[in-house]
Amino acid sequence: MAAFVLGPPLAAPAQRVVAVRADNDAFNFWQLPWKRPDEEYTSGVRLTVTLDGAGAWAKRIAPLLGACRPADAACASHTYSFGQDIFTAKRPKWQPIALPGGRPDAGILWFAARTRVTRPSDIAEAGWTLGVTGKPSLAEASQRLIHALAPRYNRPIEWGEQVPAEPVFAVHYDRRRLLSAGTLVVQPHAGASLGTLLTEARAGLSAQFESGLPLPLPQRISRLVGAVSVGLEGDATWRGVARNAMLSGTFFRSSPHVALRPMVTELAAGVRLRWRVLDVSWLAHQTSAEHVGRSVPHTWSTLELRWHPAR
Repeated sequence: MAAFVLGPPLAAPAQRVVAVRADNDAFNFWQLPWKRPDEEYTSGVRLTVTLDGAGAWAKRIAPLLGACRPADAACASHTYSFGQDIFTAKRPKWQPIALPGGRPDAGILWFAARTRVTRPSDIAEAGWTLGVTGKPSLAEASQRLIHALAPRYNRPIEWGEQVPAEPVFAVHYDRRRLLSAGTLVVQPHAGASLGTLLTEARAGLSAQFESGLPLPLPQRISRLVGAVSVGLEGDATWRGVARNAMLSGTFFRSSPHVALRPMVTELAAGVRLRWRVLDVSWLAHQTSAEHVGRSVPHTWSTLELRWHPAR
């Protein structure tokens, strides 16, 4: 599947971006390694390829995204992503068995497609995700492997009750307004997802500041001026959640699950360094308690490397 996602675009002249991203609480660099949490959303990896033009599958939903003006003929793009996410229950310090009454262990292996239209005043995006949960997701095997590589800093893990195997899907729609003041870009945004994987509505506000980008929108978002630039970014998102397969369990049969908290807040802040065709970013996230068995937020971080061959 990774070869299917990455192989064809690498040979295509319309390729814009190749990105590799890893999410993990091990990247909470402000904490000592042995004090970093290893629960809730504990790990995620993904590979994303961005291509010019709208995806072929998106032609029927074009009215939702709006049209590109003749002067902005290249405003449409589409992405394909392949990844794995791992979620684990809370365990006592250095103990392999989860505490009773907590969330189930869970994992998902997924493939997603998105189509985006970027105009001077707004960004519209629609897409879908297909995946599989349970043992076919390889989440348990992946976590065991990683923990075995660094036993000094990683507690042993014995997976208990977990969300079993089931195909999952969701469709997504998001829209952002683009507001600029000099080198500061502010983006109010809202969207929704519907499906057995995730059903929620969301709204938030993000902001980005980047040195050396005196371009009008939207070019400053996608193009680099000069050899090096440094940026700061932040986001606050509020989500109204009706279903989350990693907590709600399987849809077509009974399975381990917990009761959702209907309102979830996620905050993020970080830094991005761009150098010619490469950029690397680090973001710290704080997610409020997502289920009734938890009362405190969870912190985790993201490292992402992007290659822009068309620059």
